[in-house]
Amino acid sequence: MKIDLLVVYRFFHTFLLTDSLALLILSFGGDITPIQMMKSLLLFVPILLLYWIQRRFQSLLLFAVSGAVSLAVLYTASQTVWERAAFMVCGALLVLLYFFERAGSGESLLVRPSYAGLLIFAGIYIYTLAYHKSTLGTVICLFTGAYWLLTILSENRRSLLKLYAQNEKLHRFPKNRIAEGNRIALGGFCVLVTAGMIFLPMSGFDKVLQRIGHLLVRLLRRLLAGLGGAEELIQEEPEMAEQMPFFPGEFKEASPFWQALFQILEKVFVLLFLAAVVYLVCRILYDLYKKYHETVLTDGDRVEFLSPVKGDRKEGLKKRKRSGSLFSARSANEMIRRYYKKKIESTAKKTIPVSLAPEEIEETAGLSGAEGMEEFHEIYEKARYGKERCGQNEVLRMKELR
Repeated sequence: MKIDLLVVYRFFHTFLLTDSLALLILSFGGDITPIQMMKSLLLFVPILLLYWIQRRFQSLLLFAVSGAVSLAVLYTASQTVWERAAFMVCGALLVLLYFFERAGSGESLLVRPSYAGLLIFAGIYIYTLAYHKSTLGTVICLFTGAYWLLTILSENRRSLLKLYAQNEKLHRFPKNRIAEGNRIALGGFCVLVTAGMIFLPMSGFDKVLQRIGHLLVRLLRRLLAGLGGAEELIQEEPEMAEQMPFFPGEFKEASPFWQALFQILEKVFVLLFLAAVVYLVCRILYDLYKKYHETVLTDGDRVEFLSPVKGDRKEGLKKRKRSGSLFSARSANEMIRRYYKKKIESTAKKTIPVSLAPEEIEETAGLSGAEGMEEFHEIYEKARYGKERCGQNEVLRMKELR
């Protein structure tokens, strides 16, 4: 069995992000111990379990059960309040992440390595420098380097597979030579990146980031306080005060007007932020429900709908309600297509493109000419392409033939 490197990359990508978030939450409760770092490896359990469940099965109930089991394992392994908070938050994030991917019927950008993910590690590292979290800073440095190399390997693999797909029909396409040259170039580039990662901490770059982070934190504190406390700032941080000429002497003591204004603005911004968060969460949950409903009922076959042009008038037609709900039973046609899909997946030794016709799918899966395959094929075509609905007798016959 050939290992899909992109799947391996996405596993480590998801683990690095969730583990970094868990360690960040744990650092709020004090120094991180080696035992807590070992416990954070348990995040691999929901990553592997939820990925396998949402790829292999279509049942929402099974997905919910696996998510609950994952959260129970993480909760049982936790002993302190901060461990429970870290592991439960990350576990719930993984459940929502894979549910979003299942509802979207495709690989989400949230679970594939990307250069934008480096911003998360950069933010956590700046936090460790500002609050002198040396242990967490060292771990995040290692995670950042591993994630950077992971992103390089993942993007290179995707580009290479895309090149193969675009030129696979060319006569005498030098696929092996391209792969060999790519491995040599990629290996050399990874060596240079690793050498740069080793040299960067020795260059004093962390001190520059620490100064910038401390400067921003102090600036935000003074700004939210109504531009007051500049004199106190100069006494606490004399070197930093020299780098902050935007605190003039006349603002050493802020006037009551400015203090009242900034208090009002702060409350307004907090209310707007909370309202935006509530609206965003409700909108995401509603969209996920619609996408998951549509995807589950069609059992993997996406149905595209044409949106009416704005301005068209409806001639007294009432909107038809869609029968059934998210938890309703499948129709006879859907059950037949489900049995067909299971038979193909259990027989095929390799991934079959969804763009193939039923005859080509059966031939690729090695089912052409098998006993009862002709009747099996006719029932499936009637369920998928026919205008009439199939009956329960055909469902039972389809179940026997599979």
